[in-house]
Amino acid sequence: MSNACIRWARLAGLAAVSAVLAACYTPGNLGRMPTEADFMTIQPGMSSQEVLARFGPPTWTFGVRQENLTIWNYRYYHGDCVIYQVSVRPDGTVRDAGTGYDPACDGPKSRF
Repeated sequence: MSNACIRWARLAGLAAVSAVLAACYTPGNLGRMPTEADFMTIQPGMSSQEVLARFGPPTWTFGVRQENLTIWNYRYYHGDCVIYQVSVRPDGTVRDAGTGYDPACDGPKSRF
C-alpha cells in the first residue's frame, strides 16, 4: 500500500472516530444526554442562562414575531419524533416549555 493510501486511511479513521464522539457529545452539565424528565425541570421564570448551563445550546432556534419570543428546540432522543421546546422572552426568562413534534420527521419537502 502506498504512503498516500495509508495517510487517507488514517484520515478516514480519524473522521470516523470524530463522528462517533460527536454523536456521544452531551452539552451542558448533566454529563449525559438529557431525558424528558430532565427537561421537565425547566420552569417559567428561569433564566435562559440557567437553561444553557444545564442543557447546553439548543439544536436550533426560531423566532415568533407576534409574541416576540425565541423558541429553543432540543432533540433529546434521535429515534423519536419528539423535541423539547423552550419559549424565551426578550428579557431572557423562560415563558413556558414542553414537548413538540420534530419537523425532521416530515421527511423531504415537496415543491408541489
